[in-house]
Amino acid sequence: MVARVTPEFGAFGSPEVSSPGMRFPLPANTFPPLIVSEEDQFELQKLSKEVIHEALDQYDDFRDNGGMLDKTRWRPVKSREGVTAYRDLKMTNLEASRVAPHVKVGSGAITASTKLHGVLAVGTIEGKFNDMMFGLLNSTTEMVKIKSSYTNDKMVDAKVLATIVAPTPQEPAHGLYIKWGVSMGAPALFRKVVRPRDFVYLESLGILNSKPDDRIGYCLIHSLQIQSQLEIYAKGFVDAMGNIHPSIAVSAVADGLMSYDKMVHCGQMKKLNWLLKTKKTVLLDFENSNCVVCSKPAHRSKSCQVCMSTMCARCSVTKKLSFLSQLSRRVSQRSLVFCMRCNLAAFQADALEIASEELLRLNPFDFYEISEGSTSSSTPASPSSSIPPDATREFFG
Repeated sequence: MVARVTPEFGAFGSPEVSSPGMRFPLPANTFPPLIVSEEDQFELQKLSKEVIHEALDQYDDFRDNGGMLDKTRWRPVKSREGVTAYRDLKMTNLEASRVAPHVKVGSGAITASTKLHGVLAVGTIEGKFNDMMFGLLNSTTEMVKIKSSYTNDKMVDAKVLATIVAPTPQEPAHGLYIKWGVSMGAPALFRKVVRPRDFVYLESLGILNSKPDDRIGYCLIHSLQIQSQLEIYAKGFVDAMGNIHPSIAVSAVADGLMSYDKMVHCGQMKKLNWLLKTKKTVLLDFENSNCVVCSKPAHRSKSCQVCMSTMCARCSVTKKLSFLSQLSRRVSQRSLVFCMRCNLAAFQADALEIASEELLRLNPFDFYEISEGSTSSSTPASPSSSIPPDATREFFG
């Protein structure tokens, strides 16, 4: 068994744990779904394979050496039921960078932590190989909690943020996930001064057949920093003038300081406004009854407001966009339907490049204006009079 682990996590069966301003476990809907692009998924699978192969090479060296460790390098930390943990006294920066390379996934969305201390656990335990792999398998948030209740690992909250490779009935002990967990791993003596720590990490599970009748199970747990999760530090001051109670004024300011998630939504919708105006295409001369995304027959089909292609209900998304009246300058909102590909194209577009394009236009409000006579069912932006480039090639390479 080869395993790489981060600090211990803990049990959900314990009472709620409080940290200043926060109580665990958090509500189930605290985190929105984590969208992992195909490029990021590829890079994370590559990272997983590299770290696992590095560990397997070291494991082979350990076995070739008769299971003996260099005592000048490895200092015993603690022992428990046939397993001893050692601290690496000579881990170099070069070795740390090989074990946990600084990874830029896609546009720098995910990086790997490089502040490492080497710890190695070796020994033997009683049990069956398949039982251990079944115990390690926790592909959903619910199963993470069940595992934690059995192992008493001091985890006080956790969530499976994304599944990159899902287990199958043919390979149940195989998967790759991005998970979040909160550890209450500090000794009881220090829990008043050491707060719960949370981690976002990559977890990979699998079985390798290195030799006939020689199975090696692995469980990789690798800390990640997801830079698409924005850290907010906002400070405000309030003068509760008049007869307003200070608590009401403070609450109002707090609401304002906590509203930055709405700014992200605003930026994403403005990118859809931009795509709607600048990438509008015309309908082709022939009708295609198949969905442009999944290629399946599109019953009760709709047309994407950007590429005008036919799409099925499963491959469409409805967004409420804001528009300016050309004459009254009033703002109105319209619910428009987009195919998943055009929605993804807007999501991945560089927002500051679009902001620059807005400023360079003679009419900086061009992306948002509609005529007075437009109805809620009409297309806010008119199709180009010229034959446009193929939408698929234009948006998605």
